[in-house]
Amino acid sequence: MEFFAVTTTSVYCVSDEREEKTGFPIVEKIAMKKGVESRISVGGRLKKGHFVGITQHGIGLYDEDHPRAGKRQTINNVNTLFWGGHTSAIVALFLNKKEAIVCLNSEVSPDLTWEDKTKETLKVIGYKHPVFDILSFEM
Repeated sequence: MEFFAVTTTSVYCVSDEREEKTGFPIVEKIAMKKGVESRISVGGRLKKGHFVGITQHGIGLYDEDHPRAGKRQTINNVNTLFWGGHTSAIVALFLNKKEAIVCLNSEVSPDLTWEDKTKETLKVIGYKHPVFDILSFEM
């Protein structure tokens, strides 16, 4: 499964497919607003982490620091030493890449359409996904 996360400056493709060499889920920047500088360039990926935390504050890769059988730690309960990178705050989530690009390039502040698309995306991901972990996401 994949979805698209729009931040104030960029769009990331977030996938539960794993990189062949590392086994990490793919979180790749696919677009950026013109004239914006960023530590991660288009085509760059977040690194180091087997799980993807999804919060309003951003998308982050992470590993559990104290794994327990049957219960995965969430990103907000893991020491930041176990984080493998994160995006800036999320504006909206989409299942469709074109809609995400339109949102990024929009001069309009977030509207109900973006909120509806975010809710739809979160519903499709679900709260029991083996890779994605949704935390306190309210629009």
